[in-house]
Amino acid sequence: MRLLIVDDDVPTVETVWDSIAWRDIGITEVEIAHSVSQAKAIIERNPVDIIISDIEMPQASGLDLLAWIRGRGEETEFILLTCHERFDYAAHAIKLDAAEYLVKPFDPEIMQLSLKRVVTKIAEAQRLREKSEYGEWHSKNLRQEQLYFWLSLYSGIVSSGHESIKSEIAARKLPIDTKQKFRLIITKITDYERPLEDIGNDLFFFLLENIHSGLICQSDENESVVRRVGETGLWFMTTVPDAPEEELIARCEQVIGTCAERARVKATCCIGCACAIEELPEKHHQLHRMIQQSAAFYGQAFSESGALGASCGEPVILDLERLEKWLVDRDKMSLMTYIKDVLKIRTDNRTLNERSLFLMKQEILQAVYGYLSESGIQATLLFHDENSMRLSDLSTQSAVDMIRWVNYLLERAYEYEEEVRKASGLIERINAYVHEHYSEQLDRNEIAGAFHLAPEYLAKLYKKKTGVYLKDYIREYRVEQAKRLLRDKDVLVSDVAGAVGFDNFSYFSTIFRKYVGVTPNEYRKGD
Repeated sequence: MRLLIVDDDVPTVETVWDSIAWRDIGITEVEIAHSVSQAKAIIERNPVDIIISDIEMPQASGLDLLAWIRGRGEETEFILLTCHERFDYAAHAIKLDAAEYLVKPFDPEIMQLSLKRVVTKIAEAQRLREKSEYGEWHSKNLRQEQLYFWLSLYSGIVSSGHESIKSEIAARKLPIDTKQKFRLIITKITDYERPLEDIGNDLFFFLLENIHSGLICQSDENESVVRRVGETGLWFMTTVPDAPEEELIARCEQVIGTCAERARVKATCCIGCACAIEELPEKHHQLHRMIQQSAAFYGQAFSESGALGASCGEPVILDLERLEKWLVDRDKMSLMTYIKDVLKIRTDNRTLNERSLFLMKQEILQAVYGYLSESGIQATLLFHDENSMRLSDLSTQSAVDMIRWVNYLLERAYEYEEEVRKASGLIERINAYVHEHYSEQLDRNEIAGAFHLAPEYLAKLYKKKTGVYLKDYIREYRVEQAKRLLRDKDVLVSDVAGAVGFDNFSYFSTIFRKYVGVTPNEYRKGD
């Protein structure tokens, strides 16, 4: 394939030229133009398949070149470069059917991935045209038909009966032998949110599908790797003819390493036992559950037979007395070492699963919540923030996630306990909270919730440190604010009560008289 680089900036051209392994992705000829006029001359002399062009250039832009190409009726693929993310540029590029829109300075890996995706698209279109000429091609792309078949099979759209599947394959004219045995390999992808955001959905999914197809199926063209995204995460299903288990495990280990290196994600692969094609849908459900429950294999390649051979193990029972002692002694190191040791033993024995992690989590919560309760801290309120809940949800996924969650749990518990112990600082924050919210429905329960403390403990602590009951402090502050408002002749006396947090004027008047010695009306007249 022929490619043309168009940019008036020489260093950018050199960077593109030097950073791409052209022949590895099927580009055999690369030409360079430093202006749109030069580019047009090259194209008129000998058309190109792909153009990488800067948008902002003197005299004519990359978008002008793209419009000129489309005006000639040519299907040349375009990758546009720009220094600025501008909506009008992106919208124009989409309208003219540009393949990619990359912002400078570009990432060479993303550039190469974009080019590979474009090359694949062009190659498929060429094959489609060639086969159409000989009447060997039906209305849709065979590769896409094959992928849709596998996705339909695992989604339940295609009936799982042997004859139904055979008829579906025949109707689609797919080169799939229903008599042979198949292996389903399921990959769960985790920690993918950031790279997905960085490179976009299309490139990200193309990269992962390409990794699976190239390493497991040993094919540059993806014909049997499909994906699903749902509440349980991102999953890839790869269907291959039966092959030795050890060989497939080795290929999956390559997938895991390549996913980490190129896509910056964590992959866990499970290789199913060989089965007939009609058994694949049920095998899909079995392997899905197996990955979810087999935390000991997180980030590894393992087989269905290997996981079934591992003992389920007895329920995890931590030594609660030791946990409680370490918590009281604030000996985080010993506690974390103990948790890591328990997890390592179960990982080595292949007895670590979702259930054992769940039980461990409950016992840790029991110990930590009990410890915090002794300090008057309401743990359920302390750990209801978004980060706490996210780490908690992930904790039963793997040993690594459990360790991360326990570490966070202890750090947050000890830090907040230290704040409570430094009561003077806490009292200042409570007073500030009263000053900010005095005009609302405010009581000790409301304040206790804001500071993750039990109401009774909060009241006792406040009285001990200040010599004043919290409810009296709230009333006194409200009365002081009422006096300030009453000095303003433009404010109606009847409006003052609501402005300082009283919804009943009669009760407000009673409290005001108790602290000031006169009623609100008398105070205004006297003032």
